[in-house]
Amino acid sequence: MYSMRFCPFAERARLVLQAKNIPYELVNVYLWDKPEWFADKNPNTVVPVLEQDGKIVYESLIVADYLDALYPDQRPLYSKDAYQKAQDKMVIAFFQDKVMGSFLKLLKGENQEAKEKLLTELGKLGEKLKDRGTNFFGGDQPGMVDFVIWPFFTRFRSFWVLGENADLPDSLPVLQTWKARMMEDPTVKSTIIPEKSLNAYASNYRSSNPTFMVDDY
Repeated sequence: MYSMRFCPFAERARLVLQAKNIPYELVNVYLWDKPEWFADKNPNTVVPVLEQDGKIVYESLIVADYLDALYPDQRPLYSKDAYQKAQDKMVIAFFQDKVMGSFLKLLKGENQEAKEKLLTELGKLGEKLKDRGTNFFGGDQPGMVDFVIWPFFTRFRSFWVLGENADLPDSLPVLQTWKARMMEDPTVKSTIIPEKSLNAYASNYRSSNPTFMVDDY
């Protein structure tokens, strides 16, 4: 698995590998000065990239789905029910289109309109979980939806997405409770980045001339 410690997209793949207890070798790539050989693994030169027996798969959601299909008997992360699986994929599509769109805009700087839109879309996401009547989108334990959206929730405070040092507001109680439950999940605990390290990375990321050393990994 070619990754980068602080990349939320790569974290998606690591969460799936951990959840399904799949042995793997982790190779962190220095994305600010990519080695020439990395373009042979992924012409887009981004992580995550999975390589196994000469087969290469990239793009975070594709990697996550591929791993779940490749190891179907090791903690399936989608429901076996076709309709429920479709519902999960629709939630992921909603997150990708609506939530992440505003999230990425806010990474580039303060934008009140994007912030309000993000809070609105997060409210809709919380309603989708509430309608399921379960602790997680995956039911009694986290599933694919939970793991692919989780990395972004750990970055709200560090990256000041909702304001300086701001986390989920009290207007989103369903997601606040969900986040607290996710923090106690063994898979999440095994991949979590210490807050001090994430804050340091985010501070560097926000600077006008970010620099990242190999030792940062």
